[in-house]
Amino acid sequence: MSYFPASGTWLGLVLIVLLGACGSHHDPIVSEALRQEAVQLLDNVMQEQESWVKVHAAEYKIWSGYREGVRETYLAEKDRYEELSQYRVGIWRVLAQAIPEQRDFYSQKIVEAFRDPSGDDRIHAAETAAKLGLSLGDLAPVETEQVLAGSINSLYVYTLWSTFQGSGQPVDKPSLLDLVLDRTVEDLPRMQAAFALRNERNIPPDQWESLASSAVEARNGELSRVYLLSAAYVNAPDSYREAPLFSQIKKSLLELEHSPRKGERMELLMALSMAGSEEDLPLMKRLFDGENPILIPGETKEASVNSSDNMDVRATAAYAILQLDRRQSYALAVGDWMVIVFYLSGMLGIGYFFSRRNKNAKDYYLGGGKMNPIAVGLSLFATLLSSLSYLSYPGEMIKYGPVIFSGVLVFPLVYYVVGWFLIPKFMRLRVTSAYEILEINLGVSIRLLATFFFLSLRFLWMGTIIFITVNTAILSIFGFDPSYTLVISVLLMGVTVGYTTMGGLKAVVFTDVIQSGVLVGGALLTLAVVSWHFGSISAWIPTEWLPYWGEFKWGFDARERLTIGNALLTTFVWYLASSGSDQMSIQRFLATANIHTARRTFGVSLVTTFVVQMLLGLVGLAVMAYFTAFPRYLAPGETLTSHADQLFPKFILVGLPVGISGLVAAGILAAAMSSLSSGLNSTSSVISEDLLKRFSKRYTAPKNQLKSIQKLSLFVGVLALGLSLGISRVEGNLYDVIVKVVNLFVSPLFVLFFMALFVPFATAKGTFWGGIASVAIAIAVAFYKVFGIEVLYIMPVSLFVGILVGTLLSWVDHRVLGNPETMKKRVRAAAILKEKVT
Repeated sequence: MSYFPASGTWLGLVLIVLLGACGSHHDPIVSEALRQEAVQLLDNVMQEQESWVKVHAAEYKIWSGYREGVRETYLAEKDRYEELSQYRVGIWRVLAQAIPEQRDFYSQKIVEAFRDPSGDDRIHAAETAAKLGLSLGDLAPVETEQVLAGSINSLYVYTLWSTFQGSGQPVDKPSLLDLVLDRTVEDLPRMQAAFALRNERNIPPDQWESLASSAVEARNGELSRVYLLSAAYVNAPDSYREAPLFSQIKKSLLELEHSPRKGERMELLMALSMAGSEEDLPLMKRLFDGENPILIPGETKEASVNSSDNMDVRATAAYAILQLDRRQSYALAVGDWMVIVFYLSGMLGIGYFFSRRNKNAKDYYLGGGKMNPIAVGLSLFATLLSSLSYLSYPGEMIKYGPVIFSGVLVFPLVYYVVGWFLIPKFMRLRVTSAYEILEINLGVSIRLLATFFFLSLRFLWMGTIIFITVNTAILSIFGFDPSYTLVISVLLMGVTVGYTTMGGLKAVVFTDVIQSGVLVGGALLTLAVVSWHFGSISAWIPTEWLPYWGEFKWGFDARERLTIGNALLTTFVWYLASSGSDQMSIQRFLATANIHTARRTFGVSLVTTFVVQMLLGLVGLAVMAYFTAFPRYLAPGETLTSHADQLFPKFILVGLPVGISGLVAAGILAAAMSSLSSGLNSTSSVISEDLLKRFSKRYTAPKNQLKSIQKLSLFVGVLALGLSLGISRVEGNLYDVIVKVVNLFVSPLFVLFFMALFVPFATAKGTFWGGIASVAIAIAVAFYKVFGIEVLYIMPVSLFVGILVGTLLSWVDHRVLGNPETMKKRVRAAAILKEKVT
């Protein structure tokens, strides 16, 4: 019988990849030539025009992702015109967006201009603050209250608009929609309120009809009419887009193509830039080309095209074209879907293959105890890395830089400490559940506490894997509507439960080895494709520390998110705690023949993790360079930093050929399923050994045991699926969520093992309260940021506090209160009993 099950499935997968690589994921809406023309025109307008026309072009370049030259141009403008009233506010507005690390500096200048009641650029400052998302109510509360206590005018409207960027609407003040609908308000403030509504895009669906009716009823000649039409068009709910009212609004809006007023044409184009479709491209193109320019008195039509008014319109048309380009939808091709289906079928085939070889619980949980150490090491690597790391490491590199990856420098110390201090102790005991060690050394209460910690950790871990894999990767790559999240989660867990419950640890390890190759292959393919686009590897690797990565720091600082010292400490504690307490790790050590092979297993996992972490770090840099060079693939509003975690999944969809995209998408599914399968296997093992066998004599019946274990894995999967629904409420980027949720119980669990293995006078009471203290401080740091401690210190701080409290209380319990039941005594008694039995 062949050792490689479903070989025909994998051959078919390879053929699909090779054939599909010639296909395409999409047909572009905007041609490459038109895209380049639009970018070039914006650059020309920014360089050659003056004042606010220049500001608009610079902002259009920033918002479209083509930032080249903006910083340099406007630093020069600052040197020349910073004392020029009104225009200086525009200069600060551009620089606040063009130089993110100096945003606060320029924002403060804008606020100071607003604070000056006699300044003639105060209105511009209020408008700019609102556009930049600055709340004048928070930054200049006294001046804001004074303005909002006065009459309704332009300054009032823009100041009110800015307050919505902060803590909320001012008490007893009208909303922007109230101003728009109030016919007693003058036309100019109503126009500006409608302009703000168009920018905010947050009209509730039940209030849209009022706005739309007001837009339709507006008379020609009213200043507010075009902005009411624009706001109604942009804010229209999907359910109204086929209604006659919406059709009337769009018809009236499109007629503004021939308006003799620059502002009306620009507002039409801004509305289309936000909510237009492919059918609006010809109109955008006509205005971009200046086919029907606004005629300038005394100028010919040809000369009018290049006037400042028409160049402002043309620049806005270029922006609308580039925004339409960024709203291009992408989807997996048929070949991609076939790869994914073949892959999942292969996983189920492997589970079935090994299900025929499991004869008892030892086969199911430990693979018979004689599995290949290299295969088990790769499985351990795939388990510890998981889809969480596969998705979070590139995003972490993009947003915060390479500091976190310096943690791999501590791997030699990790290998020594785990290999020579922890593994020998586990291998001598040869237990099925790692938590039997705790019962032998400290009693039943500590084993049950460890069981609770472990199950909490793994259920949260599996729930996070499901949530992040579905919401960060699957929805992005596959293009599913978010309303299908639950259905997709059920399918993902269903396939994993299927092959795990059938095959046990042998199926888990075998699929982990395959999935390790797919995971690494996905990273290598990404690097190869990006290098091909840039001509070489060196072309996309940054040559300097990027400003938005923050300041580079070496030492240890619990109040800093990232320093080299913090990365080393966090990595060391995580590996020490995980390897010394996690059933998923200990289970794989015990699946090998002896201490030497167990060390080899751990070494293989460390080496493989080192290689893949470096690969994923490079993937982050490659993807960052790719989307910097090709910003058209970012949706409107997306930036490198705001959507860092989604860039790798998006690259898989838009950057790789057909078939390859499907294979790498399958790789992400593979990483998720390898971790989920290990979680199912080890969690059901702990429930079986530590709970069911202890409290149910019937469960130990040999002929029912394996079948009951398989049913237990199904139960575990369903519970983890339920927990995944609550993970979305945790704040922070992807890496922060993982540290807060997944690593919450890592150190508390190891505290129990440390006390049971290395503190001779440890008692059950002291250890119990040490574990509780460790959990309490972990929760306090993770969700309340106690003492200002950053999330990366959750594990070091909770480990230190747990060991300190456990050691002190054990000493008091033993030395002061006279409790004779210490770890040392129980170990000695267990050894004597074992000698008598043998």
